[in-house]
Order: sequence, then C-alpha cells, then structure tokens
Amino acid sequence: MISNRRVYGVYTTVFLIIVYLSFFVSGCSLFTVGTKSGEKDILKSSGNSLIKRVALTKFENKSFIGQGEFEEIFQNNLFLKFEKACPGISLIKAEETGNIILSGKLPKTGSSQIDSFKIAEAGRDAGMNAIITGSLIDIAGVEERRGFLLFERSQSFARIDMIINVYDAATGTKIYEENIKQQIEIAEHEYDALMGKTPKCVMEFKEKITGALFLIGKSICREIKKQPWQGFVLSDQGGGITISSGENAGLKTGMVFDAYDAGKIISGAGGQKFFMPGQKTGTVKITDVFRDKAEAVILTGDNIKAGSVLKIR
Repeated sequence: MISNRRVYGVYTTVFLIIVYLSFFVSGCSLFTVGTKSGEKDILKSSGNSLIKRVALTKFENKSFIGQGEFEEIFQNNLFLKFEKACPGISLIKAEETGNIILSGKLPKTGSSQIDSFKIAEAGRDAGMNAIITGSLIDIAGVEERRGFLLFERSQSFARIDMIINVYDAATGTKIYEENIKQQIEIAEHEYDALMGKTPKCVMEFKEKITGALFLIGKSICREIKKQPWQGFVLSDQGGGITISSGENAGLKTGMVFDAYDAGKIISGAGGQKFFMPGQKTGTVKITDVFRDKAEAVILTGDNIKAGSVLKIR
C-alpha cells in the first residue's frame, strides 16, 4: 500500500514539471519587457526614464545692493541651491543652453513684461521643458517683538523679496508664479548694516541668504515635477524629423512618442502670445540619438513637422 505522503510527493513533482514546461513554451513571458506590438525594436517611452530639462535664466537685480554682490550671493547660488533642491531634474545654466535669447537679457513686450512667447520658442529650440525667470526686488530689515511680558525681546530679520516665474516651453504659459517674501533671522550688527543700505551690507550674512534659496528651490521644483515631459520637433524632411532633445533627456533608439500639432497662436493681455495645444497627428519612433538631438521616423500621420510637440504615449 502506497502512503499518502509518497502520493503527495509524486503529485508535487508532476505539478512543478508542468509549471516549468509552461514557462519554457511561453518564452518565459513572466520575464519579458516592453510592449507586445510585434516590433522588437520598439520601446515604450516612460516618464520615469525621461529627464526634464529646465533653463535657469539670469535674474534681474532691482534692489539697492551692488551688482557684484548680487552675482556672488544670488545668481551663482541660485543655480547651486536650486539644483540641490531638484533631484531628477536637469537644471541648465542660462549660458549653457546654447540659445542666445535664454542666455542674454530676456526679451520684453511693449508693456515691459517678459515676452513669454519668445522665451517659450527659445526653450523649444534648446530642448527645454520649462524656463525659470525672476528678479530680486528688495532686501529689507524687519524688527519684531518676540516672547511674553518680562521675557519679551526684539528680534532682527532680513526679508528677501523676490518674484519667480516658471514658463512652460510647450505653451508659453506660467506654471509657477510667486512673489516670495522669505524672512531670515540675523544678528543686531547685521541688521544695522542692512539698515544702512550700503551696496555691500548683505555680505555680512550671505550664508544665511543662500540657505533660504534652497527652500525656495524646493517649492519651484514641486511644481515642475507635476508637468509631463514633452519634446519638440526642430525640422522635418523626407518622412523623418529632428528633435531638440537627445541623450541629455534620456532618449533611446526605438522609443515611440505621440505627435501633436503645434497648435494655434492666441493673443493675451499686455501684448503676450501663447501656443494653444493642438490635436494628435500621429506617432514617431526614435532611430538615432545624439547628445542634444535625436532623429526619428514617422510611423503614422502625415502632418508632423517643425513645431510639432511630442508626448509620452
């Protein structure tokens, strides 16, 4: 008589053999990667694998402090602190964008506002997803009473007043706009120097100022990370297109993207213009990738041309 334990062992062995054979016949489907499209060289693009590139333009100094001090404390440290606050985003210095509009004095409309349409066009050409602009309005001394009754004392602060805007390269609209009033605690002698309003007074507490820039950068990056990755077509010729993003944005050969028409240009207040997103026109597949450019072929559609926008499928 055969024991139950022996019968159970035989059944278990048979079951494992069947499972193993099913994996083998199916081509180990549990371990395959990609889409079942019938084309082995097609990769599904993913927002996690693509890198958003953001241009940090030169901020304006509208405060009383000297331009040299502004450059040392603010302009140089804005990049360092924002970059640290933005893991996963590729922050690009203005002079490294390769675009004369983004690297110079930003264009303005007749109403003296930054021309968002022109910087969006420049951002597209440079392969940027967003453009950060801003200005330092003022640094003011503030005194507040802290504590209770007999323990009340006067505390000195420096209030940094900045305006920061982030523009979407696809539309030219603002995705972030804030008038920031960041208050930092300073010593009495630092407060006295600030109240004297000499151009170099901020050098007394520059480390405290740069520390505040990190917090500002975190706020900006939260908003940028909410935006989807987008690519832009620079030129089209003979069924192929050139894209203003490449290895620097995480593109790989075989990736497939949906293509959208550049859309209509609409006018807004203050002489501003914007891109209104267009309709989907087809799909493209990346064939060659270079450092800052990529080539692609058109898989479907016949209206994919310079100015078209690429999005993750």
